[in-house]
Amino acid sequence: MRLITPKNSKRIVKFLNTPAAGKYIPYGWGSNQILQFLDSDYVRNKQFKSRVLLLKEFLSNIDKQHSMNDMLPDLFVSSFVKAWRAMAISHFNKKAVNQYLNISGLDKFERSYKKNKGVIVLNSHWGLAETAIPFFPLIGYNDFYTVVREKGTDSMKFVGLKKDAQPKLIIFKDHSNAELFKSLYKARDVLKNGHIFHILGDGYHGKSSVDMNFLGRIRGFRGSFAELGLSTEAAIHPIFMSVQNNGTIDIEILDAIDKGEEVMDRQDRIIHMVKQYKSLLEDRWANYPQHINLGFMEKYLRQVHQNFE
Repeated sequence: MRLITPKNSKRIVKFLNTPAAGKYIPYGWGSNQILQFLDSDYVRNKQFKSRVLLLKEFLSNIDKQHSMNDMLPDLFVSSFVKAWRAMAISHFNKKAVNQYLNISGLDKFERSYKKNKGVIVLNSHWGLAETAIPFFPLIGYNDFYTVVREKGTDSMKFVGLKKDAQPKLIIFKDHSNAELFKSLYKARDVLKNGHIFHILGDGYHGKSSVDMNFLGRIRGFRGSFAELGLSTEAAIHPIFMSVQNNGTIDIEILDAIDKGEEVMDRQDRIIHMVKQYKSLLEDRWANYPQHINLGFMEKYLRQVHQNFE
């Protein structure tokens, strides 16, 4: 029997985005049910038609050859009921962690963490970013902090998580400069105490921006993670997560970003670090666009195209 059908999909999706679904629906069974639903003409030609058109437009704007048909299954599973996956993961036991999470680079993170100088986990709006929030507490890192706007604290990606897998929150009220500085000050204390701070490096909110060529368009990158890295001795590890059709989640922790030489000007060092992150993110967008956050993909497409020598 299929859990999700064209007739009940809206109702089932609403249920999947509740704590009860995250707790009681077995991850393997739920992933299989989702795959059966997504592998249908109804999803491709009707329910997710706008997503297909958006990816098609994106592919026509980048200098890269991709097969639309090959990418659609990943597009659908990557953008469907993300909150449920994060909640379900928070309830994993050790067996489920080994079965469904394909983790690489954890040894790099652990070496940095053991130095007791703090670690910045540098995430992005690519793939299943929500996975990072329960993942680190789940595997035993209970000093994992993330930043969230006050009105977002009731999101399922926080309240739907098992208690033992919930992060510690640094909460800000709005995107004002005053609130930004408060958050960064708290994050700095977290890092100076040897803890972990999770931040998204490709957001559009923040005080300052470094404008760069990103796949043929100019976009700004906030250097908050670089500022924190320079004001502390914390290592900055980029992380990327993506889900496969069968529900397996790839979690890739990369080498720490190089902070440049101490003799360099501070702003030059910030640009040096932001460029590294930009290049990593640009590579993901160009080679695996099916995992791009669709809101960010649309924002990219609405920016003015630039010609570069």
